[in-house]
Amino acid sequence: MKRITFFAAALAVTLAAAWSVAAIAAETLTVGAAHEDITPDRPVLMGGYAVRTAPHEGVRTPIFTRALFVKNDSQQILWTVSDLIGLEPEDALHLAKKISEATGVPADRVVISTTHTHSGPATLVLKTDPWYLDGYFTERLIKAAVRAVESAEPCTMVVVQGEAALAYDRRNDPPPGDTPLGNADVSKAEIDKRVPAVGFRRADGSFKAVLIQYAMHPTSWGDQLIGSEWPGATATAITETFGERTEPFVLQGAAGNLGSPCRRAAPEEMLRWGRVLTEAVADQLKTGQPEDHFNAASAVIDSEYVRLDPEAIHAKADEYRKMFSGDPKLVEFFTQWEAERLAALENDTEYYAEGFYQAVAFGKHVFVTTPFETFCHLNRFLCDRVSFPVHVIGYTNGTFNYFPDIESFKQGGYEPEAYIWYDHFPLKPGGLEKLADDLVPLLEKAEE
Repeated sequence: MKRITFFAAALAVTLAAAWSVAAIAAETLTVGAAHEDITPDRPVLMGGYAVRTAPHEGVRTPIFTRALFVKNDSQQILWTVSDLIGLEPEDALHLAKKISEATGVPADRVVISTTHTHSGPATLVLKTDPWYLDGYFTERLIKAAVRAVESAEPCTMVVVQGEAALAYDRRNDPPPGDTPLGNADVSKAEIDKRVPAVGFRRADGSFKAVLIQYAMHPTSWGDQLIGSEWPGATATAITETFGERTEPFVLQGAAGNLGSPCRRAAPEEMLRWGRVLTEAVADQLKTGQPEDHFNAASAVIDSEYVRLDPEAIHAKADEYRKMFSGDPKLVEFFTQWEAERLAALENDTEYYAEGFYQAVAFGKHVFVTTPFETFCHLNRFLCDRVSFPVHVIGYTNGTFNYFPDIESFKQGGYEPEAYIWYDHFPLKPGGLEKLADDLVPLLEKAEE
């Protein structure tokens, strides 16, 4: 059986020497942070919805890329987060290498995250604007990374956790006006209320950077206007609360099954959501005591695909060709998906989604990156398997399929069937539970 081991081959050099796991004392921690505006200055195709076939028509809110650099004598990490729907795994790897060349930070210590806003430029396989992705965005991402490294200064670290109940299980208990699954079961509804936050505090008491994480799909705006949605509103709320000298970072969680409180929310309402998330942690950050534990680890982990037979491949492609028969570009996309899957059968490839995972321990909390739209259940699975808090960061180092838990696979619905949009076979039911098992050694290594 042949296997495509893209990440294993591409990262062979950088992963030959495993990440060191070293405790960083608070007094020796240095932190840099910077941002760049990545709002396109000419019309570009938009991501987020297949029905969008025309370039964007304006800007509701600007979008940004941000870079956070953390270092001591033996460890460093450069975490970037951009207001985009997601990136292909090969593009994320390419960007990590480009950032490494520009900053000197090893490529395997660069994190490439996106907020998954559905109101950003097209950057995934379904439709991509090469001018934006390969030029405009890349130049500004690298510039932010370089500036973050150059701005590093001594800081202490405060790590806290609040709570907010903004998100909805969009499958089983959606907000008013949204349609649940045909077999929705409120008893199965699950969200993640936790709001972990990390603050990096200067000697004068001001914050160099504040990082907040929450799990909730940014799908409130479906028109032709560029915008950062609730992650951008939360970044604004962080700046309101901590001051202009504080760089805000907002990370998307395991939001595959989680939606926002309403669609077509006005920017003012979205800012209210951002303030709710910020207020959930602000007082704790301002009064919290410094932590002295900052560790990191990484691994390449496989998740198994279900290799459809030729008849099933043709049936799925034909189903979508008929569904979107009025859009020639989408019809062409589904035909290409069909040809590539048939070629995978013939060439004996595409058995696994090969993901690059990073675990970063901030204090007692471990943040683990995943290249999937994982359902929020993964957080529960991981917290059941280890003795410390774990927070899943989705849409990082690439974006593969939705990844439901096994019960959600049985329930069916859009997410388990959406693999065609990601240009892959479907993931194997039960794979999310197996991924949780596979991640435990990585989490424990970072937590040491």
